[in-house]
Amino acid sequence: MFRRVILDYWFAIFPLVAFLTALVVYVSITYKALRMRPSQIDHLAQLPFNDQTPASHEHAAES
Repeated sequence: MFRRVILDYWFAIFPLVAFLTALVVYVSITYKALRMRPSQIDHLAQLPFNDQTPASHEHAAES
């Protein structure tokens, strides 16, 4: 009886593995973000945004 239950529901392991994988990824990212040193947070806060777009498409249009 138990063998039938285990064999009938073997495919239920895939959603469980996917959920556990996603959980590990999100928890590790959250843990790393919460454990950052203040100096590293300040460094990342000072990084500039890339407001300039590459001009390579403009030169191709002129040729």
